[in-house]
Amino acid sequence: MNQTVLVTGACGGIGKALCKRFLTAGYSLVCVDQSYVQLQALKQAFSNTPSKIYCIKQDLRKPDSPTLIYEEVKRQNLNIDILVNAAGFGIYGDFLDQGIEENQALIDVNISGLMKLCHLFAADMKERGSGTIINFSSISAFFPGKLMSGYYASKAFVLSFSIALAEELKKYNIRVLAICPDVIDTPFYEKAHADRLHSHLLNRLKPKKVSTFSKKAFKAIQHRRYYVLIGLRAKLLVFFSIFVPKRIQVKIIGFIQAKVKKNS
Repeated sequence: MNQTVLVTGACGGIGKALCKRFLTAGYSLVCVDQSYVQLQALKQAFSNTPSKIYCIKQDLRKPDSPTLIYEEVKRQNLNIDILVNAAGFGIYGDFLDQGIEENQALIDVNISGLMKLCHLFAADMKERGSGTIINFSSISAFFPGKLMSGYYASKAFVLSFSIALAEELKKYNIRVLAICPDVIDTPFYEKAHADRLHSHLLNRLKPKKVSTFSKKAFKAIQHRRYYVLIGLRAKLLVFFSIFVPKRIQVKIIGFIQAKVKKNS
């Protein structure tokens, strides 16, 4: 396998698990993350593989980071066959209790950075006449998310954008796939302050193992679809969303991820 994959959020739970899958399958890898220390640890962890691993330290909160990532790829004389936009984060709590700067950063990473990277690398793929783009949406894309309103909305954007882009780019032999995970056991919830100390979410929806998810996600990448739901529970929840009005959905989501009451 002489193809090269670029993965953003490569040091995160899902990103790291997918990096391992790609390396095992013989792909070369470009790992992008904001932590130099974690990138070096990731490279060391995969040092036994014969595949080439490149590391790029960039923070997608910064508006110019997609361009800098692209320029570094060009400087290394690499062609990206598969772009995996796995970087993303969430913020838990009432919107008015959150800083607007936090929500702007969420948009910069989850939406703007993803869209810019798609634009930059898809242009090269169009010129070559082939390529694959994997964008990480979420089961959250199908629901209004009380207490994580910005995150849910950002994933709805990713899903809609990816489906439309898939239709536009298929004439150039470029595949675009939105992957919609269920609740996965990663550090995401702790970083978002949506873990068991703050929210009932992980008690009411038991998280799936990241290793199991990455196996299914990697298999799904091989198939020509516009988006894919990973897991039976995710499929049932989305099926349920078809019949339940949004005003009811938002109350249900609010119950599922209600705040944990602190003992006084």
